[in-house]
Amino acid sequence: MRRRVLTPQPGVSTGIGYYLAGMEEVRRQVHVTVKAMPEDLIGKPAFLGVHSIGGLVLHIGEAEWFWMQMVVAGHQLTEEDKKAPFWDILDDVDRVSRNGYTTEFCLNEIDLIRNQTRDVLFSYNDKDLERSITYERKGETTEYNLRWILHRLIDHEAQHKGQILMLKRLMAL
Repeated sequence: MRRRVLTPQPGVSTGIGYYLAGMEEVRRQVHVTVKAMPEDLIGKPAFLGVHSIGGLVLHIGEAEWFWMQMVVAGHQLTEEDKKAPFWDILDDVDRVSRNGYTTEFCLNEIDLIRNQTRDVLFSYNDKDLERSITYERKGETTEYNLRWILHRLIDHEAQHKGQILMLKRLMAL
C-alpha cells in the first residue's frame, strides 16, 4: 500500500520540521518535473517574453536564499553575493543559455541553497515561528514571522512548479 504522510524533518523542532518537510516535498516534485529536461531546452524560453525553465528553477533558489539568508538570518547583500548564478536571474532572461547552465547545474544550485536553509533552521525552535522579524527594503519596513516566511517559500515554489509544468506542455515535453 502506498502511504502519503508528512512527518517532520529530523534535526529540527517539530513545527519547523513540518514546514521543512513541506518544503522538501515540493522540492522533490520540482526535481521530478525538471530532471529529464533536455539540456538544449533548459535555458530556452517556450516563447517570447517568458522565462526559461532553468531561469525559473534558479529563481526558486534566489527567493529562498533571499528570505532565509537576508531576512531571517540578517545577512547583508555583498557584491560577491550578486555574482551568484541565481541572483537577479529573472532580470537576465538569457543567462541560463548564455552561461551554459545545465539542468543538473540548476537543480544542484537550489539544493545547495536548501542546505543553507537547513543550517539556518537548525538554530531555531518552535517558539521562533512566531517571533517578529522586521526587514527594510526600498525604504519600507515590513514585519514577518518565521511561520509566514516558511509558508511563503512553500507556496512560491509550488506556484513556479506549476508554471514549469505549463511551460513543458507548451514545449511539448
